[in-house]
Amino acid sequence: MKSGGLFPLLVLLALGILAPWTVEGGKNDAIKIGACPARKSVQCLKLEKPRCETDWECPGRQRCCQDACGLKCMNPVPIRKTVRRKPGKCLKFQGKCLMLNPPNICQRDGQCEGRYKCCEGMCGKVCLPPV
Repeated sequence: MKSGGLFPLLVLLALGILAPWTVEGGKNDAIKIGACPARKSVQCLKLEKPRCETDWECPGRQRCCQDACGLKCMNPVPIRKTVRRKPGKCLKFQGKCLMLNPPNICQRDGQCEGRYKCCEGMCGKVCLPPV
């Protein structure tokens, strides 16, 4: 076999090996559209084993969201127009959880229902009634 015929074969082989890495890496860095639904303020009796760790473990449009008792795949809610700031102030918590990167249920007031505000809780940002 001539070396000129071997080169295209090597290129195709290299592309076949590298292609899955590029797809895998890009997929985990992307974000699915929509926001996680606001978590209801209920007490969890027993923490559940997480059913997902990233959005890409969830089928279709679903996202990996914090529920009352753990992480699970949920249908996202549309992100509304940004609300600059709702009236009232957030309650200040003295303690902090020991989690390195606590999950945020919201990023801004517009993601919270009604008059609730997006406040820094003990373990990440949550929707709370203003004080």
